[in-house]
This record gives sequence, C-alpha cells and structure tokens, in this order.
Amino acid sequence: MPDEMASLIRRHGGVPVGAAVLQEHYLTDSPDVQQAIADVCDGRVDAAIFLTGVGANAMMGIADSMSRLAEFETALRETTVIARSPKPARILRRHKIPIDIMPPEPYTSSDLTAAMASLDLNGKRVIFQRYGGPDSELPTYLRERRADYRELTLYDWGLPNDTAPVLRLIDRIEQGEVDALAFTSRPQVPNLLAIAETAGREESLKRSLSGPVAVASVGPVCTRKLVESGISVDIEPDHPHMGSLVMAVAEYFDTHS
Repeated sequence: MPDEMASLIRRHGGVPVGAAVLQEHYLTDSPDVQQAIADVCDGRVDAAIFLTGVGANAMMGIADSMSRLAEFETALRETTVIARSPKPARILRRHKIPIDIMPPEPYTSSDLTAAMASLDLNGKRVIFQRYGGPDSELPTYLRERRADYRELTLYDWGLPNDTAPVLRLIDRIEQGEVDALAFTSRPQVPNLLAIAETAGREESLKRSLSGPVAVASVGPVCTRKLVESGISVDIEPDHPHMGSLVMAVAEYFDTHS
C-alpha cells in the first residue's frame, strides 16, 4: 500500500521516498493448492490456517477459478479456521467465514502456536499457506502435535522486474539524502539485500544503515530478520501496524532532534 504509506508519512511532516523491493508471484495453477481446495470442499480437512491476507485472497481466487468458491466458503464454515492476524481475518470475514482462533498482537508464530494450544491436533488433517518464504516454527509445532498437515505455497515474493528505483533509493541512502528506512514486512529485507548485492552495493548499504540512517521495523518478525542479516533496528512500534510504524518514526525524530 505505497500510496497509503506515503500519505501517512506526509501527515506526520515527512517526505516519502519509496521503491518496491517485492513483487508477488501467484501460483494459480498449483495442483497441490487445487487438491487442498477440493479436499476442503469434500470434508477431508479438519483445520485451515491462513497466515497472510495475500494468501487468503489468493486461495479464494483459485477456488473461484475452479468454480468452487461458494462450495469452498460453505465447507470452511464447517472447518476449524485459524487466522494469524487481522489481514487474513479481514479476507475471511469478507467471505462470511467465521474465525475460530486468532492470536493477540504482535501475531508472531509463537503467538499463533500458543493460541492453538487448546486444539486437539492428533491425527487431524490440517492445511496452511506459507508466507512466501520458509517458516519452520509452525510445521515443527504441527509435527510435535502429531497433526497430518500440508503446507501450501500460493505465492512467493520475487524481486521486482525493474530494480532501477531500488538502486536509486540506495544511491540516496548512501549520499545522505534519506533519514530513515522503514521495513513493513520480513521479505523486504532479503530482497533489498539481494538487489544491493547484485549491484556490488550490499556492504556499503549496510554501513549506511548502521550510521546516520535510522532503521525502522514494523514488528518483531521483521526485526528478527533484520538482525539476522546484520542490520540493527532503531525503531519498532508497540503494535505491528503501518500507522503505528509511521508514528513511531515521527516520535523517534521528535526525541532525537
């Protein structure tokens, strides 16, 4: 939501400078996903876990392309439905699908598995959609609980077709024209570094981010990825929302001016 993000930054007196480092690649013809939808429709799934709004929306779209959307919605109403955060919950509610379990903020994998602790998963047939990147915590938890689970890949976060705007942003960061760099999702981190590495700029970018540029992370999942990548985080809001992130950046500069 670049326009919404830019509007929030302007509202707090900042000047937005952005570049897309992600491009969603939907896997609409995946036989695994189509089979999972058919299994839900035929009552062969006990629980469905939706981790992202993008993934929930993609799954509804695939069911629609199979001419089974209404059937899929009806079947999910008879299935234990788990949403990791308000984003997939919003999509599910749009389709009038009740949500049985949703963890509290900040919606990490640990929060999700803790919220699922009361479920009897032994031998239960569970499907869940991947983030678009590897996540070992949920599969490990499901194995330990002896669930019969399937992990579905509905999309991945590829690099943008045109990386020139990202390279221009890196130029501006290194030239001291950017005061803060905000990350709104975990996949942005490896993608930005991959683009920088291809251009021979990864180390110089990291030096800039460890110096005068304040690094802001939307929440703990994103923060963990930044730290793993050798980038210190200066700002993280109390709530993992885009609006809270912008407010936290504004407050940071108010106290550091």
